[in-house]
Amino acid sequence: MIRRICKYIVFKMVYPLVYSLGRLRKVNAGKVLFVENHGDHISNDYQLMYDTLRQRGYEVKMHYLGMSTSSWGTIIQKTIALLWDMSTAQCVFLNESNSVFGAFTVRKSTKIVQLWHACGAFKRWGFSVADKSFGDDQKDLERYSGHRNYDLVSVSGQAVCWAYEEAFGLQNRPDVVKALGVSRTDVYFLKERKQEAFERLKQFDKEIFASKLDGRKIILYAPTFRGDIRGAKSPDKLDLQILSRLADHYVLFVKQHPFVKEQFPIAEEYKNFCVEIDKELSVEELLIVSDICITDYSSIVFEYSLMRRPMLFFAYDMEEYYDERGFYYPYKEFVPGPVVRTTEEIVQQIENIETYDVAMVESFCNRYMQSCDGHSTDRILDYVLD
Repeated sequence: MIRRICKYIVFKMVYPLVYSLGRLRKVNAGKVLFVENHGDHISNDYQLMYDTLRQRGYEVKMHYLGMSTSSWGTIIQKTIALLWDMSTAQCVFLNESNSVFGAFTVRKSTKIVQLWHACGAFKRWGFSVADKSFGDDQKDLERYSGHRNYDLVSVSGQAVCWAYEEAFGLQNRPDVVKALGVSRTDVYFLKERKQEAFERLKQFDKEIFASKLDGRKIILYAPTFRGDIRGAKSPDKLDLQILSRLADHYVLFVKQHPFVKEQFPIAEEYKNFCVEIDKELSVEELLIVSDICITDYSSIVFEYSLMRRPMLFFAYDMEEYYDERGFYYPYKEFVPGPVVRTTEEIVQQIENIETYDVAMVESFCNRYMQSCDGHSTDRILDYVLD
């Protein structure tokens, strides 16, 4: 009860007061802010946008709130500093939900842009899961909605606009969600970035993996997490003993969700076949260099579809996951690849990968990623700042 009262005072009195005082000053027409809720460095969601703005001569600033690692008092202090800075900014970019942006009415000369951290629309979130085990309380979402001040939510394709309108409670403002593309996907269309990814792979193979690739192809295992954010766990049903039957022709790269803090367990006898990737290669680089992707309910499916390569969906707990959170589309009809329940099925699918229907991925990409064409960053900036 005390915490709820304190939150109400901070959000309904302190934050609005700070912003109101700050907006007595003039807006700096060349000032742009980026907000990271959790990380302590600029994420890939922002990097291209950040670099482009600096090249265009804008004053660009980052704010790191440390919401998963800092005390409540520290978060409030950092948020107050953000609001004071934001009150004179021309534009503020976000990549996650943050209820602070609904605590006051943003001045008309400042634009709030939600870039979001995922492409497409897969798992339900926000208002779509209100009052469910995974979601927040419906009344709290309405009382502290951080979405009401958005001027733009840029998404990967027209087909997913409705899902973002539902998740952010913007059904009455359909002009806000627009299929202008996802900025970070522009890297997949840059020849030099592709070359850099393969160069990084060579270096990684030489220094970390003891040059064990030896011409073998790469399988990327990139699942989403299980449980809640603070106690996020990796799925534990992948059997490396069975999967290692592919070791003569493949290596397995494991990329866990950022919320998962524990290492992926790899027994000594499988280290010639399997390695966990942390910071050696970025997610974008992994997608570029991988020949096959195994995932489950991760939005990585949308980005990997740009590669036009095979995907498998290891959904052993589909019914349980659906009951907890749910999907925006019927899972089996939606995913562009075989749904498998066991590691044995994964091996069988990969052993017959030459029969994989890549046209299925092509169709999926054309439907859900149609606005990700290598020009998303410029398109978003031209829309917001012109």
